[in-house]
Amino acid sequence: MKVYFDSSALVKIYVTEAQSERARSEAQAVPQLPLTWLHTLEVGNALRVLTGRKLLTAAEARALLDQFEDDRQTQRLADVALEWPKVFHEAEQLSRRHSAQLLCRSLDILHVAVAAELGCTRFVSADGRQLALAKAAGLKPVDIRQAK
Repeated sequence: MKVYFDSSALVKIYVTEAQSERARSEAQAVPQLPLTWLHTLEVGNALRVLTGRKLLTAAEARALLDQFEDDRQTQRLADVALEWPKVFHEAEQLSRRHSAQLLCRSLDILHVAVAAELGCTRFVSADGRQLALAKAAGLKPVDIRQAK
């Protein structure tokens, strides 16, 4: 697993919105995507927020959460074990080195730190600041806002 999807890119696989086509294409190019508890929280929360905003019905959100769980059960999304103290240490180091310049949010920094901890080489996102941080951390950024 050398490709890491941040949560918002992962959501675009399930919910059709801007950049979904590119996100799906990038996901189809690899056999598995790493999945952490951070992803699980953020993807579920994103679907619930879309429901609260009336962009999804409760039934649609449930169906998407079921699809997400099916992908987890079939190992398309592979649960990965992390040493979270190491991840947070790496995140703190990334913050110290880059946040004043790149203005990254904490959760974005955590995603980049997780990708680095997992030894991923590519980082898929639609967030420009997060992609800049991924590049600064030595990962190849894949911007799904751009056509392939």
